[in-house]
Amino acid sequence: MALSRAWDAGAANWTPQQRVNFANDTDINLIASQGKANQSKSDQGLDTWLPPNTAFQCDYAIRYLTVAAKYHLMITAADADAARTACAQK
Repeated sequence: MALSRAWDAGAANWTPQQRVNFANDTDINLIASQGKANQSKSDQGLDTWLPPNTAFQCDYAIRYLTVAAKYHLMITAADADAARTACAQK
């Protein structure tokens, strides 16, 4: 989940240490990607962006939702719908 998306989803109320923890979470939030893919994602949620590799879309959606749950961030109904759709195709 992008930092600015997280900010809008509840991170604005975090302590500075919580923000640092989130920004450096290589266990679940940060994954290696091509620069072009990362740029196209920008700060979009599941409702407007999924990886172009359709085989990875469900895994990505699960990671996104796991990050939201771990950090108590809100998700939109559209994000939840996109995750269901991505994982129904798997």
